[in-house]
Amino acid sequence: MTDTSTRPARSARPTTPWERRTRSSTVAELLLGLSFFVTVGFAGLGAATGHTSAVAQLGAVVFLVTLTVVVVRWFVAVDLEDVEAR
Repeated sequence: MTDTSTRPARSARPTTPWERRTRSSTVAELLLGLSFFVTVGFAGLGAATGHTSAVAQLGAVVFLVTLTVVVVRWFVAVDLEDVEAR
C-alpha cells in the first residue's frame, strides 16, 4: 500500500502557459498594446493636422521599452523551459 497523505494531489509546477502567467507580465503586455494604440492614434492625428504630437512620441518610447521587456522575458522563459526539459 502506498502512503499518499504527504504527496500533493497535483504537481506543484504549473502545467499550462496560463498558469505560469504573472501579474507583471500581464500588465506589461497590456501596456504594450495600449501604448501601440496611443502612438498610432496620436501620430495619425498629428499627420492629419500637420503637427507633431508629444503624446505620440512619448507613446512610442513607452512602446519600445515595453516591447523590449516583453521580448526579453519571453526569451528567458523559453530558455528556462529548455533547461527544465533536459
